[in-house]
Amino acid sequence: MKKNTFLLLPLLVLLISLGLDRLFTLEFFQYYYSNTLSHLNFISKEDLYSDLKEYLKKDPSTRKKVLVFFGNSRALLLPTKELEKRHSDWVLYNFSVPGGSPDYFLYWIERFKSDGTRPDFVLLDQSLEIYNKTPVLALDEVLIHGLSSEFILRHWTKYSREELSVFISKHLFHTYRDRPKLWRISERMQNSSALAKVYKAAVQEILTALKEEKGSTPRELVNQKHTDEQLVQASEMDFSSYLKPYTFHTNMFDMQRDSIRILKEYKIPYATIWVKVARPYFNLYMNRKVETSEGLKTPMEIWKPIIEKFNQETGTAFWNMNEDPSCNCEEFADPGHMSPNCFPVFGDYIFKKLEETFPKTQTK
Repeated sequence: MKKNTFLLLPLLVLLISLGLDRLFTLEFFQYYYSNTLSHLNFISKEDLYSDLKEYLKKDPSTRKKVLVFFGNSRALLLPTKELEKRHSDWVLYNFSVPGGSPDYFLYWIERFKSDGTRPDFVLLDQSLEIYNKTPVLALDEVLIHGLSSEFILRHWTKYSREELSVFISKHLFHTYRDRPKLWRISERMQNSSALAKVYKAAVQEILTALKEEKGSTPRELVNQKHTDEQLVQASEMDFSSYLKPYTFHTNMFDMQRDSIRILKEYKIPYATIWVKVARPYFNLYMNRKVETSEGLKTPMEIWKPIIEKFNQETGTAFWNMNEDPSCNCEEFADPGHMSPNCFPVFGDYIFKKLEETFPKTQTK
């Protein structure tokens, strides 16, 4: 037996490594090394979901109707309080997160189904970027912060070997996920940890704001507006990062299909939305040919026929802000994100389309 004890050494090393990893990534230490706040959008959604479930327990005749929006960073700034005042029959719960994609939407919709959570209406993002399997700049925030191990096990065939490797490694080792930098830790320890205290205060302020705004980020935290010249230059960069080359992600689309199947099965009204982008960026969607599995084509030539066919087959309403002349706010913080000034207009557009497409008698 003693001869075989050396076989336990790798396990012992792993356990010690995991113990130290969890110690060094406790919340207290994160204030000294973390350089991002975007993960708070994911953390806050658990409290948002608890609030949603409690609200839906009320008698439907005495409460407002509930709209749940599953989107990405393009919908983070929707002013829920302001919109609730203008559209008094409704309350918006914003489940949008940075990099929000169909797997994240399905993760929550499966939880809704399991828990018997039935909002009055669900809106899902249907952007070009979320269906590109081969972007130069891949976004993995949903994979790192937004999905459970159980969800990945159920849907592992939808992910590539590289994606599964990222999920396992960054969930197993949080230091690999967070990448603490010694110089930043040293910097924040100076002056009685003044910078660490600033970061901690920012975390608490944003979590409070996310709770008060039912999942939305305060608009004052975002750059107000790019000039036209800046938008043209930035559009070229973003297009090259996210849409060149363009390979339609059928597995991701299958997960969007699954979400819609569940919503239809449980008779929860829904629609999909293509949130408006800056015109220079949109023009690249339409006109810039890139490498695709079908040869040189524009991203629109790949994405749009698939979406239109799906909408026709399933009777899915598609709210196309990019080609709707009634959506005329033209201020943008960057090519893919409207200026904070446009978000009240964005919200009004949603409720206007909601009332046009689904009469009140259908959303009771």
